[in-house]
Amino acid sequence: MIKPIIGILLILAAIALGIYLCLWVMLYGGIMQAITNWGTNNSAVVWGIIRAVFFELGALPAYLLGFVGMLIIKS
Repeated sequence: MIKPIIGILLILAAIALGIYLCLWVMLYGGIMQAITNWGTNNSAVVWGIIRAVFFELGALPAYLLGFVGMLIIKS
């Protein structure tokens, strides 16, 4: 009885984690890092652009958490 509730909560947490990591930390953070360091630190600009380009990699922890939630629901 409690397993489906825990699984659903994990899936909802995975959605929230994915949105936070992908959009806020990687995409927005990468763009802001590149803009902030534009004339001063070329290395930080490059890392900011890399973060913004590969922002979808922030979804990997969310995928794993959602997978665990689905496994708990199915068991």
